[in-house]
Amino acid sequence: VDLIQPIDPTCMDIVKFKEMFGDRICLAGNVANELLRSGTPSEVEAVVKELIENVAPGGGFCLGSGNSVPDWAKFDNYMAMRNTVLKYGSYPIHTD
Repeated sequence: VDLIQPIDPTCMDIVKFKEMFGDRICLAGNVANELLRSGTPSEVEAVVKELIENVAPGGGFCLGSGNSVPDWAKFDNYMAMRNTVLKYGSYPIHTD
């Protein structure tokens, strides 16, 4: 196994997966589709920053939705996820 994808935050703890397997496999996903549907761009940004801070160090993390991006996701929320990754998701990790 090279990758576990998707990791859905409603039923899987990505931080626990990182602790257990992060030195051997890549982890992908973990932004809840429900957040993309009903959250705000600032809520999405906060979740994405937290994921980058807690899961990206050491490598092996590909941030994305917890499943395929549904057509009912808000475009502004999807763009907030994308833009936050572009702003904070480069190594070395710095989210301040």
